[in-house]
Amino acid sequence: MGALLSLIGRNHKVFRRDKTAVFFSLLSVIIVIGLYALFLQKTQIDSLKQAAEATPELVTMVNEWFVAGLLSMIAVSTTLAAFGIAIKDIESKATADFLTAPVSRATIQMSYVFNAFIIGCLFTFIAFIICEIFIVSTGGVWLSVSSFLKVAGLLILSVLLASIMNVFFVLLVNTQNSFSTLSTIVGTLLGFLCGVYIPIGVLPSFAQNIIMYFPVSHTTLLLRNAFMENSLATVFADAPIEAIEQYKLIYGISYKLHGTILSHATSYIVIVCTIVILAIVSITIFKRKHR
Repeated sequence: MGALLSLIGRNHKVFRRDKTAVFFSLLSVIIVIGLYALFLQKTQIDSLKQAAEATPELVTMVNEWFVAGLLSMIAVSTTLAAFGIAIKDIESKATADFLTAPVSRATIQMSYVFNAFIIGCLFTFIAFIICEIFIVSTGGVWLSVSSFLKVAGLLILSVLLASIMNVFFVLLVNTQNSFSTLSTIVGTLLGFLCGVYIPIGVLPSFAQNIIMYFPVSHTTLLLRNAFMENSLATVFADAPIEAIEQYKLIYGISYKLHGTILSHATSYIVIVCTIVILAIVSITIFKRKHR
């Protein structure tokens, strides 16, 4: 345990020293915020005017929808940036030095995972507080205690999923150049796979299926339901149930896969199974790479 804590502390210090890595870990998020401010918010509000009156509550609902996707993206982008340390260690031969010490391969790998998890939680929860302030400042209300705790739990689960998923991806690259390419690809695709750039309901069926099979999109779905529970009820108070269900399907608040509406329990199962499977596969790959 002492060796693991020492390695985590070392990795955390290395990450904090590299201010450029910290900035680029949030670059895709900054771009998404800019796009939302410029036209994504207006586009969604304009489309909703046909079914509901453009009230402050509607603006709050749209903001909450965006915030849920944004927090999912931050969980992935910050944990991926934290794994850049592992690539640097491979190139500098630091990993080989660690393997000469009386430390197991699993301990070395877990130090990177825990460090990414800590950094991901730190950035995600800071963003969560900022997003809550943003929602309240634009006419919304604070989350209730129960909703706050639910969102907090979902964020921890999101960061854990992102950490395990990213360690799997990072094990497939060995150089800074390939890691930079990986980061660019992930940063570009995240907005689409989390349904932030384009609502899932307007995409072709095959694209919708890809998103619904992508585990991180399920954390986005669960977060949207946690954030938007009250605002959905308020905005669609006088609307028919069909209108509510149609909105949920179009904007990724409910998933309909192969003709079946997926339950929240299904989303939790997808997330947990992905974490377990990728953790086992990642440990196996790491052991083979560093025999």
